[in-house]
Parts: sequence; structure tokens; C-alpha cells
Amino acid sequence: MDYMITFSDVMATVITLGLGVIGFFMKRWISDVEQGNKALQQALENTTDSLNEKIEQGNRDIQEKIQKNDEKVNERINKLEENTGKDIQHIKQEINDIKGDFATTFVLREDFFRSMNGVEDKIGKIDNKLDRLLLMGKEK
Repeated sequence: MDYMITFSDVMATVITLGLGVIGFFMKRWISDVEQGNKALQQALENTTDSLNEKIEQGNRDIQEKIQKNDEKVNERINKLEENTGKDIQHIKQEINDIKGDFATTFVLREDFFRSMNGVEDKIGKIDNKLDRLLLMGKEK
């Protein structure tokens, strides 16, 4: 019993070997793609970490600038408040000085009328004296 190799046996062997070779290369290609994906994912994570660090550093820089700006603004406000407080104290002192001078500088309405009545009375007396002098001058 001799075994005879037929065309179908050769083709089956060639197809099997071809499928094995294709399977081997497919497995290798898929493995390379997975390794590439892992490397790409690692690079992406590194880039993301680097970007996150840069963003955090930028945020810290911005926070420092904001803090410095707040300190400068607070210094300005404090100086303005101090100057305004001094100005208010100065104005209060001037008002108190003016209030103290009221009694000697300004005359109350009643006091004015009283003194004017006294002046009118004196002018009336002077007028009466002048009239008497004039009458005496005509008699002579």
C-alpha cells in the first residue's frame, strides 16, 4: 500500500503552511501594534504629566502675581486711608477752631440788634445836642 501524494495533499500543506506563516506575521504585527499603543500611551501620559506640571507652575506663578498685586493694592489703600484719616483729623481741628472763634468773631442776631439800638440812641442824643446848639447859635 503505497501512499500517493496528490495535488490536494500538496495544496493542503501549502495552504496550512501559508496560514501558519500569515498567522505568525499577524500575531507579530498585532504584538507590535500593542507595544506601539503602550509606548504611545506612555508618551501621552508623560506629555500629560508634563503639561499638568506646567499648568500647575503657571497657576502658582499667577497666584504669586495676584498675591503681590493684592499686597500692593492693600498698601495703597492703607496709605490712602492713613492720608484720609489725617485729612479728616485736620478738618475736624479746623472746624473746632472755627467753633471756638465764633464767640469772638461772630455776633449773635440779638446782640447785633441790642448794640444797634444803643448806637441809634447815641445818634439820637447827638442829634438833640446839635439841634440845641443850632438853636443857641440862631438866638445869638
